[in-house]
Amino acid sequence: MKPNIIHSIVVCLAAFALPFMVACGSQEESLPNHVTEAVLYLNIEPIGQTRADLAEQLPDNEKMKSVRVIVLHKDGTVEHNRHYPLEGAQAQRTILLKVTPNEKKKIFLFANEESVSTVKGVTAGGVTVEGENRTLTGFFESYAEGHSGFEIAVNDLYFAPDYMEINPDGNLIPMSSMYEIDFPAKGNFDGTFYVVRAATKFTFRFKNMRGGAVKVNGISVSEIATDMYLMPHKRNLMMEFEEEGGGKTELPWIEWLKRVSDESQADPDNKELADKRGWITDYAIPPTVGSEKATVSAPQDFQVPAYTTDMGVPKPGTEVFPAFYLPESKHLKTQDDTYGEQTYTMTFDFTDEKSEHKTFDCPFNNLKALFRNTNVVVDVTLGTDEGISVDVIPYSEVILDPEFGL
Repeated sequence: MKPNIIHSIVVCLAAFALPFMVACGSQEESLPNHVTEAVLYLNIEPIGQTRADLAEQLPDNEKMKSVRVIVLHKDGTVEHNRHYPLEGAQAQRTILLKVTPNEKKKIFLFANEESVSTVKGVTAGGVTVEGENRTLTGFFESYAEGHSGFEIAVNDLYFAPDYMEINPDGNLIPMSSMYEIDFPAKGNFDGTFYVVRAATKFTFRFKNMRGGAVKVNGISVSEIATDMYLMPHKRNLMMEFEEEGGGKTELPWIEWLKRVSDESQADPDNKELADKRGWITDYAIPPTVGSEKATVSAPQDFQVPAYTTDMGVPKPGTEVFPAFYLPESKHLKTQDDTYGEQTYTMTFDFTDEKSEHKTFDCPFNNLKALFRNTNVVVDVTLGTDEGISVDVIPYSEVILDPEFGL
């Protein structure tokens, strides 16, 4: 089974409506036929869930185990603040809410808030939000219906994520998104709304051309941010999508992202797609954030088997390092370029077939950004000359921009 990918969403999104999609899940508020209130139907799913069998392939920590919906009136006050615990990990959830018609609304969506233990930031009143007992859930619950200031506060919110757990059922990946819609004066609004995983995912696939097994002790990635925003801070809300005929369509960037996701699934080995579509570099991370070398230790006795032959047919030893997750980061190649190309380095710690301990540093060639919901897949070949070669390649079950290639 191939590892799956993750990708992104926005701090403020221009108004648009996606087609309604029927999904599994319950409608939380049943309405009699004669009711006159407007109704908002939310089909919520992590971005990239486009195939029926995909949800079964995703590890549980990349699915939703809870969903929170916060709807704001036009004046910014809270209309709804609802938390929905889910029965087990789910890839889709349908929710129904009665809302005030004939006004512009902002809809904030969050999944897996329970995995964020401590949040930091400044509330609309200038009060610092942090401390051991200040959980993300506590922050949300402080904004009851009728309260104001939520949008400013949540956009300022950041946290120190712990994505180093490599157990597939380990730390849940928090997800977020925001939509702005014009609700009709009469009738209902039906829409599919996406949430975006606030993490980047790394998968390393090893091929051994040597006559002896090689033990992988650990993998490090530099320079990784120590804190990250809960809501993405992307500058441009519209993006240009080049159609097959050469024409260009201006799309809200979440819709653009969905188009790129579908395209990548249809052509998963296209190494040029990232440069064709463009890299997402116009985003910010918290201004006081530090950076570090993030190191993931291998499971005990993790090794890549030796090269063999099978009836004269060469058979390299292969193994896949357990996928791990790191925060959205921004390590600029040129520090005076706010939204320019980025650069990162990987370090491998090996014990080779001669029981000698060795480390290798390699750049992520052509990894120009590390925006949330990015999936980095790396093929590593252990050569017969005791060196290694590294290929950062595109990968797609649900790949979204940016994707990677040499």
